[in-house]
Amino acid sequence: MNEQHNNIVLFPKQRQELEQTAFYAMQEKKYEKALTFFDQLIDYGVNDQEVVLGKLTSLIELGRQREAEEMCEELIAQKDENYFSYINVYATFLFQFHKHKDVAQLLEEALSSKKIPTALRSQLEKLYDVNQPLVDEQIEQETKITKRELVEAFEINDTLAQWHLVNHLQNTDIVPYIKLFEQMLKSENVHPVIKTVIVGLLQAKSIDQDFKVIKFGAEIMINPSTFPFMSDHPFREALRKELANYEQENPTFYQLAEQLIDRYFYVLYPLSPEMSELNVIKEAIIAIVQTSFEQRNIIPEDDGSKKITTMMNQMIEIEKIYFSIMEE
Repeated sequence: MNEQHNNIVLFPKQRQELEQTAFYAMQEKKYEKALTFFDQLIDYGVNDQEVVLGKLTSLIELGRQREAEEMCEELIAQKDENYFSYINVYATFLFQFHKHKDVAQLLEEALSSKKIPTALRSQLEKLYDVNQPLVDEQIEQETKITKRELVEAFEINDTLAQWHLVNHLQNTDIVPYIKLFEQMLKSENVHPVIKTVIVGLLQAKSIDQDFKVIKFGAEIMINPSTFPFMSDHPFREALRKELANYEQENPTFYQLAEQLIDRYFYVLYPLSPEMSELNVIKEAIIAIVQTSFEQRNIIPEDDGSKKITTMMNQMIEIEKIYFSIMEE
């Protein structure tokens, strides 16, 4: 917002003329012209509610939705004496543009306050009641569309579409997708990282049933409600402890090692190596990080034992799988 006139005070007559011109233009539906005069008033420091709402109305009528939303958010963020009036305006605006979930979120927060004027509370409660069935309808419709698109992406092996759609399901009801998830977790055609995301979704909702997960030809049965989360997995914890001394001695080395472990485990999960492999994996991680510091592209055969070299190569392949879909 242009503030070049903020230090100049309008004479009452000038202000009156500008306001009359602005509101007359709005009344005549000349919203572009009205917006120009409202902007002038605001630039001069006139921030009366009527002027602010006049500008907001002009933006809405001109179809400048994004600007109107941003203005509403700025007004609400000020938390001044008109806070709940602006909440009402913004909620009504969002309702008109069928953003029913946004309306519900905005009103739920506002209605939790005990400071709402009685008249406004009644209006907000009425809008909330009218809006709620539309939220349910919108969610149901979105679920049908998303599920249909995910089924199609699964059937034609469209990995990128699967990736975006599965991630879109964060913070939503995943019950309608359970049967589909069962199929995806068992399919060798589904990218292992996508399976990791699905397992995470099931864990987040504490889904209490058994699922078979197949990755890299191996399979595991898990119950998401009881299976350890990735960051708390016993093998991950043990590996972290094995490298703990590097955290103080060489923080950069430790950070690179942690990133390597996270990516390795993310691709494998919920599979995990045997505890008997702990030392080999630790040595492989150390060797890979050292190799990256020395900027060598080829791992010589004499770098440690054959087991360590084999594990290094495996981890490098898993890195490629990780980066084939993850955007860092």
